[in-house]
Amino acid sequence: MLPAAIIILAVATFVVSNYQKEAGIAAPGKGARATVAAAAEARSAASGTGAGDYDAFSKSLAVAIVEARNMATTNPAETRLQIDLTKTLDCLSALREAWQAELDQAWDPAIGGSPGYWRTMHPALTEQAAGRLTAEQVRQWSAAGADYWLQKALDLVE
Repeated sequence: MLPAAIIILAVATFVVSNYQKEAGIAAPGKGARATVAAAAEARSAASGTGAGDYDAFSKSLAVAIVEARNMATTNPAETRLQIDLTKTLDCLSALREAWQAELDQAWDPAIGGSPGYWRTMHPALTEQAAGRLTAEQVRQWSAAGADYWLQKALDLVE
């Protein structure tokens, strides 16, 4: 009977400490929700194509990064959310870097075209990519990564 009680206590402790959102104990607050909204706005702005769209995206990304840095983490649900947002913003930063290199006509296929470069500099890009990449391919790869991590963040705040 004692081993069963210990196992039940261990499982309950694990759930309470790591899955407060799912257990209905704690949820992300207003600041966390605002940060997710800023990240979603930045992701939406990343869909543009021209220099004007790039400027709007860069500004939107800067706001989202500041929001994420200022987000208070008061419970495990917000800590999980902050991790997902950090990964979302890392993917969007990679997208911005590739887009800027493309606009500045500074794309170096030897460096920028290497999937290893992007995975090293932006560890949130977890999908595999093979061969040399164009700036547009990096933007698509980064957008897919941002979509994945942003969806995880949205699931936490809903």
